[in-house]
Amino acid sequence: MSVMGGYLREIFTSIQGEGIRIGRRQTFIRFLGCNLSCNYCDTPETQKMDGPFLHKKVVYSNPVAVEQVIALIEEKEVSVTGGEPLLQIEFFEFLLQELKKKDICVYLDTNGTLPKLLARVIDLIDCVALDFKIPTATGRPKLWTEHEDCLSIAREKDVFVKMVINENVLPAEIDTACAIIKRVDENIPLIIQPVFDCIINSILEIQKKALEQLPNVRIIPQMHKYLGLI
Repeated sequence: MSVMGGYLREIFTSIQGEGIRIGRRQTFIRFLGCNLSCNYCDTPETQKMDGPFLHKKVVYSNPVAVEQVIALIEEKEVSVTGGEPLLQIEFFEFLLQELKKKDICVYLDTNGTLPKLLARVIDLIDCVALDFKIPTATGRPKLWTEHEDCLSIAREKDVFVKMVINENVLPAEIDTACAIIKRVDENIPLIIQPVFDCIINSILEIQKKALEQLPNVRIIPQMHKYLGLI
């Protein structure tokens, strides 16, 4: 048993349903614990750090050792998601070190609000899906400074910005997101992700407006949900 244990919700294998690596087969490691509570959150059970974790319908007790996590990985690429994995930084860093020893590609899905913690582990990560949390979708205060700091830290990696929007999105939010990306590196892709089952009549105009400021702006929904996958 490792000295450092972590709190997980589940480990499973599926395809990546979001962002620039959509369709790739990955083992997902879903962490418990989050520092936000977004209105559109589709994993509210991860917000608190309690309860067991699941793997292929088998229930395991938390905390779990890194060695046990490694043993359950089935693919050469893992998606580390949550919750927010960076909140369990000691365990997360240890896990990343062990994944690197096995030459496993690491895709981090982060809410982009914890730059100091991201800086601590960025060299151990291959791809970063970095959320820009906009107030009209999250129902929370703006976090632009934290997002820009995180994007600057991740800029040398295979990074993209994911911005979840609903029908209430404001033009100013699109402009601010684009301005941040342009300051850091205008070639970083911006993925506009509509809230699942939300009809946004202006979504093509939103993309057009963003493309006036950035060269790589795509609309990609959560495809795994349309396929009936986890």
